[in-house]
Amino acid sequence: MTNETMILLAIIVPFAAALIGMLFPERVRWVREIVTLLATAFGLYLAIVLFRTTDEVRVFAAWLPFGINIDFRLYHFSKFILLAASSFSFLLAIYSAAFMRGKDWLRLYYPYFLFTAAFSYGAVLSNNFVLMLVFWGALLIPLYGIIAIGRKGAWVTAAKSLIIVGVSDLALILGIAIAASAAGSFTMTDMKLALTSPKLVAAFILMMTGAAAKAGAMPFHTWIPDAALDAPLPVMAYIPAALEKLLGIYLLSRVALDFFKVTVSMNLVLLTLGAVTIVFAVAMALVQKDYKRLLSYHAISQVGYMILGIGTGNPIGIAGGIFHMLNHSMYKCTLFLTGGSVEHRTGTTDLSKLGGLARNMPVTFICFAIAALSISGFPGFNGFFSKELVFEGAVEFAKESGNNFMYIFYIAAEVGAVLTFASFLKLGHAAFLGKRDEANAKVKESPLAMLVPMVTLAAGCIIFGLWNQLPLKNLIEPILPADAFHGHHLGGGINVMSMLFWVSIGALTLGFLSHLFGVLKSKSALHAADHIHYAPGLKTVYSLAEKRYFDPYDVGLKVQGFLAQGLFMIDRANNWIFDKLLHGITVMTSNAVKRAHTGLFGTYLSWALAGVGVIIALLVWVLK
Repeated sequence: MTNETMILLAIIVPFAAALIGMLFPERVRWVREIVTLLATAFGLYLAIVLFRTTDEVRVFAAWLPFGINIDFRLYHFSKFILLAASSFSFLLAIYSAAFMRGKDWLRLYYPYFLFTAAFSYGAVLSNNFVLMLVFWGALLIPLYGIIAIGRKGAWVTAAKSLIIVGVSDLALILGIAIAASAAGSFTMTDMKLALTSPKLVAAFILMMTGAAAKAGAMPFHTWIPDAALDAPLPVMAYIPAALEKLLGIYLLSRVALDFFKVTVSMNLVLLTLGAVTIVFAVAMALVQKDYKRLLSYHAISQVGYMILGIGTGNPIGIAGGIFHMLNHSMYKCTLFLTGGSVEHRTGTTDLSKLGGLARNMPVTFICFAIAALSISGFPGFNGFFSKELVFEGAVEFAKESGNNFMYIFYIAAEVGAVLTFASFLKLGHAAFLGKRDEANAKVKESPLAMLVPMVTLAAGCIIFGLWNQLPLKNLIEPILPADAFHGHHLGGGINVMSMLFWVSIGALTLGFLSHLFGVLKSKSALHAADHIHYAPGLKTVYSLAEKRYFDPYDVGLKVQGFLAQGLFMIDRANNWIFDKLLHGITVMTSNAVKRAHTGLFGTYLSWALAGVGVIIALLVWVLK
């Protein structure tokens, strides 16, 4: 089997498997499970074989006029993303086989799952912008469907996700149209544009918006927390936590590294977007009281580190951002799976109804602890090393700028680290430690099919931490120019002599002290962040956020409702003017005229003489 054939099969097999899964009736769910497992396992096998190829592989066929062709390209970055995406697909297929058992809408869940995989692989491998947009846009269909089959009323959240992601996709389409027009080609490898005109700057911003929105950056993030409550839990681990991060950051990296020659001003746009996403999303995560909703805000916040790393424009920061993309997919997927494990056994993710589960679910708790330490940037775990690279890149950017204000981006990243650790101490304390709810006294560990993916990903967090040079040298470094890291030490052990290391330790210490203070003050792990939530000034901001005043979608709905009410009132006023006022005036005038026209000759003669008198008086007045 040739490499070209394997590239096509990587897309065709999950797509065909999805169609097959839709043909079988609801009662034979095991057929869909087996088909999904086989399709994702085969996809992983193809990804491994393709990753081992040393040469670039192209699949090309003429399709439509104007340079719109079937054009797939396998090179280091795309095969790295393909390998990661297919790995998550296979692990989530195993997990779903246990978690989704007995759930409704299984006839559609697995086909949507496989369609998502197929379209994701196609988008990553595409080397033609139009072809990529076909796959990229097609992802909206399974996204809507797989959220809509969640709990009752989930179609509202599904519609919200469709509109928000659809708007960002429209921005991407417009950006590509402008850029392709300037480049004279839809082929990705033909594009390398300098930002020399407002039109090209607009193209960059539009394409950046589409990519960042796919990854879940602000302000296109608001569907994710809602989906966390409504969608089947494996969906959250699969799409927002894993695939969309891989796709969004992959495209954002290519926009910043391959398609445009980015200027410092555009770097500042990326840095600002990253910093805002980090701080605001983690601040919202800190005060959540639902397991899944808390994780969903962290899925947003961590995107900020990736964007910030890429926005530094220096090799260390970019490597850190891409490495963090991979690490995040691992530990956030693990965290969502632990949430699914808890929900599967207790029937809830409401933290007020949980507690003491570590004794009943030790494997789930250990996996949670590993992933929580990883996302918090605890030394030795994978998240620590990718965050340190992002921190180093941010500091280097500030130094090169010669402006001390530019350290604000590094400070924002460290503030995010403080609040991240505090929020996961709260989550772990409330769900797994403390007093056990009597309703959960007989809870048991989740089935093996759910534990295997969790343990595998948690082990990856440790391996990619202790042996971080393995992914950095083999996955990340080949993406960037050969001499990009000249004079830099990429990965390796912990540099305890570095100031950045001790600042990070200080951030973790502050996070721990914040949680400890909150627990002592509130006497509850659940309310450990209340001293921040209800602090003067912050209380108002949080209140506005919880009322969705910072949600563009909900604000848009409110504005739409206000405008609709205003237009309705205008319409009612218009009806009153024509149906009531003018009609009344007409009737009154008609009645007055009727009274004046009695039909008597004497009356008419009197009106005629009076008229002649008025005319004579006017003539006398004029001629006087």
